[in-house]
Amino acid sequence: ETTSKQKQHQHHAPYTKPKSQQFQAPFSAFISCLPGLEPLLLQEVKYLQSHWLLLNDCKASNLRKGHPHILRGGVKLTVPSVDHLYTLHLYMGTASHIYLRLNDDNFEGLPPLFRARGFPELQRKVKDLIISQRWDEWLTGSGHSEKEHSLVNVQVHVTTSKSKLMHTKAIEERLKQTIGELIPNIASGSDESEAATAKTVRLMTRIDRDVVQLSLDTSLVPLHRRGYRLKPHKAPLREDLAYALLMSGGLMPRWDLRPHFSNDSDDSIAAGSLSSSSRGSNRVLFDPFCGSGTIAIEGASLQLGLPPGRFHPPPLECTTFCNPALWEEMKSKAMSVSSTKQDDPVYVAAGDIDAKALDAAKANAKRAGVDDCIDFVKGSFVSHPLLKLQPKNGKKSNVLDATHQSLLVVANPPYGKRLSPDETKKTIYRKLAHVLLSSSSSRSINCAMIGKDLRVMREAGIPSLDVAFS
Repeated sequence: ETTSKQKQHQHHAPYTKPKSQQFQAPFSAFISCLPGLEPLLLQEVKYLQSHWLLLNDCKASNLRKGHPHILRGGVKLTVPSVDHLYTLHLYMGTASHIYLRLNDDNFEGLPPLFRARGFPELQRKVKDLIISQRWDEWLTGSGHSEKEHSLVNVQVHVTTSKSKLMHTKAIEERLKQTIGELIPNIASGSDESEAATAKTVRLMTRIDRDVVQLSLDTSLVPLHRRGYRLKPHKAPLREDLAYALLMSGGLMPRWDLRPHFSNDSDDSIAAGSLSSSSRGSNRVLFDPFCGSGTIAIEGASLQLGLPPGRFHPPPLECTTFCNPALWEEMKSKAMSVSSTKQDDPVYVAAGDIDAKALDAAKANAKRAGVDDCIDFVKGSFVSHPLLKLQPKNGKKSNVLDATHQSLLVVANPPYGKRLSPDETKKTIYRKLAHVLLSSSSSRSINCAMIGKDLRVMREAGIPSLDVAFS
């Protein structure tokens, strides 16, 4: 059998200077996510790609040549155009970053990966890459409609593994030096006032067994930072984890991409199969430990058809691929689709014993635009009106109108030394199991939750627990 090291040597032919070819679509892309979320991320990507093809989008025809597949830490795929890249930024819920490969093996239009075992060799080959792809033409610090170049501050993030070049700080300095020598509008790190006014772009450099790959980060703001959670409570749950938990519980994204890719004459294409969200499921979402409200907000947004990236700035800032007008148009179309499909009411219930946590959750929900459909109740989940099926203090809560429906409990119970001692944690699990089993006699209840100790959760009596991701 051939070892992985031998395969590396066989795979990479002797270095030849790359031919001149401008960096442009289609793009070789890598979407990163938290470890363990790769299958859910792939599911999202395949869903969006299937509708690119379903809508007979001519730019997506080359997707048939290569399918998205999982790599460690994310999903690799082909992105046909800037428009398709923008849809990924707008609709991906479990993603952290989207990287465009600047060099890649077996991808038409990109120089191959190259080896570098010393700094002179690294700088020489990176210089060849920059010149061949004409970075000075697209790394302008301005959008596609602006002709003047603006000052650009280049951030370089370096990772190395089993390579001769190991000092990441030194690699970063050499790469910045090389880029600065070839592109005139790159800010020098020595001038603080210059760096403060410059726009920023981030390059990722990965060196594995001396093989170098460069990538362009399409957004400085991680995709999991939605932009609505300005008042986090203690130990808040990441938005992408909340989204993954909702997907694991059966609340799947169903976006309507027709406004982005269909002509007016194509409105009849698959009209029944392109629903904008998981509405009409006759199911109530309930988070009994809402904290900052992340699960409730993500769930309400998902059911209302509100895209996760609606508060983000346009992708690929500082490059000619950045098109703020297109980004705003796509967000506007997505929001208009959501607002025109409010036939079925959306019910989301959330509770917490901490008044400050509830105040933060309500403020976050208002910023997210979903406060009207989330019913926040202070108190223990044991006495929550949704589980007791009786109005509290004789007052009817909005969500009680849906108590006859099935219930989806999605929760991040308190655990860890900061939040809950071991004994308290076991008690919470037992009480939750008891309440769920008691309520399940009158209706269907599904449950998805994050837990540190699966054995403890099972011993508490929470039924039918399977590991969705870890």
